[in-house]
Amino acid sequence: MSSSSLSPTGRMSGSDGDSAADTHRREKRRLSNRESARRSRLRKQQHLDELVQEVARLQAENARAASRAAGIAAQYSCVEQENTVLRARAAELSDRLRSFNEVLRVFEEFSGVAMDIQEELPADDPLLRPWQLPCPAAAMPIGATAAHMLHY
Repeated sequence: MSSSSLSPTGRMSGSDGDSAADTHRREKRRLSNRESARRSRLRKQQHLDELVQEVARLQAENARAASRAAGIAAQYSCVEQENTVLRARAAELSDRLRSFNEVLRVFEEFSGVAMDIQEELPADDPLLRPWQLPCPAAAMPIGATAAHMLHY
C-alpha cells in the first residue's frame, strides 16, 4: 500500500518522491521570488538615487537662476537710479537753456544785434536718442566687455 498524505496546497501526493519534487519546486519558486524581490528593491533604490540626483541638480540650477535674477535686478535698479539722475539733469539743463535764451532775447532786444536763438534741440539730434546712434552693430562691444560700460 502506498502512503498518501495531504500536501500544504491541499493536494494529495501519492508518494515521497512526489513530495520531494513538490518541496524542491516550492523551494525553487521561493528562491526565484526572493531574487525577484531583491531585483525590484535594487531597481527601486536606483530610481530613488536618480531622483535624489535630479533634485540636487534642479536645486543647483534654481540657485544659479535666482542668483542671476538677483544680479539683473540689481543692475536694473542701478540703471533706473542713473536714469532718474539723468532725467533730473536733463530737466535742469532744459530750464537753464530757457533762462539763457531769455537773457539772449533781452540782449537782442536792447542791443539790436540779431541772435540765432534755438528754443529746442532739433528732432533729428542723435544725442536725444542714444539707443539709435548711427553706429554699426559690429562695432558695439558684446558680453562681459559691455558690462563695464554701464558703470561710470
